[in-house]
Amino acid sequence: MTITKYAKSITYGGLDGIITTFAVVAGAIGGKLGVTAIIILGFSNLLADGFSMAAGDYLSSTTEDGTNSKQALKNALMTLLSFNLFGLVPLLAYLFLIKIATFTDQITLILASVLVSLALIALGWVKATITGQSKKVEILRTLLVGIIAAGVAYGIGQLLGGLV
Repeated sequence: MTITKYAKSITYGGLDGIITTFAVVAGAIGGKLGVTAIIILGFSNLLADGFSMAAGDYLSSTTEDGTNSKQALKNALMTLLSFNLFGLVPLLAYLFLIKIATFTDQITLILASVLVSLALIALGWVKATITGQSKKVEILRTLLVGIIAAGVAYGIGQLLGGLV
């Protein structure tokens, strides 16, 4: 079996993992929730959403023609691994940055955004390499989706943080 079989699961899990986890971090920073809340929400999201994504991949794979339960389970495991691997990036970046210096939340968010952007670029490159698609197009597409999602989450955090 080649890795091409898992391109969908790797991309799906990795993209959702990094984007949703970073969106939680960005939204919590935008809402000024504090370090403890950011870590709790981030890791809760990482583990629960990772499981949910893997289960969803398994269930959707078993509905495809010609996909047996064993292959569906492999797809689900690839989704889970990719989700957790890429989803850890925003949390580790945030933890690392708050441990090494006393940056403001805004500076921490900017620096974490740079690290997350590098991971999104890597994911776009991996997807393009696996599928044989244009690296430039896939990197830009992946980066754009991540930036938009994080921006929306941060904006909602700012808006709701000011209301409650």
